[in-house]
Amino acid sequence: MSDKLMDQGLKTLAAMDDERMEDCIHCGDNWYVIHHIDGVCHKCQDKGLPGRWEIRKAQIIKRALLNTVLILAGTSAIIYALFMFFE
Repeated sequence: MSDKLMDQGLKTLAAMDDERMEDCIHCGDNWYVIHHIDGVCHKCQDKGLPGRWEIRKAQIIKRALLNTVLILAGTSAIIYALFMFFE
């Protein structure tokens, strides 16, 4: 094998060593980060499973809706109490 080819192979292996590995957030498959999109491997992406940001976004929306419901319920209770007080 030529020295140039050997050097190229060593550089490629060194670059792969520098690359981080990551587990898929759904199936746990461990692979290079470059192959995962938002923490999801190709198999889970093909299944349409959400990534980290989509999961976080859904949690934020759910929390905001719950807070809105609690605020509306609290406001209704205060209005009812005032209505009963002034009756």
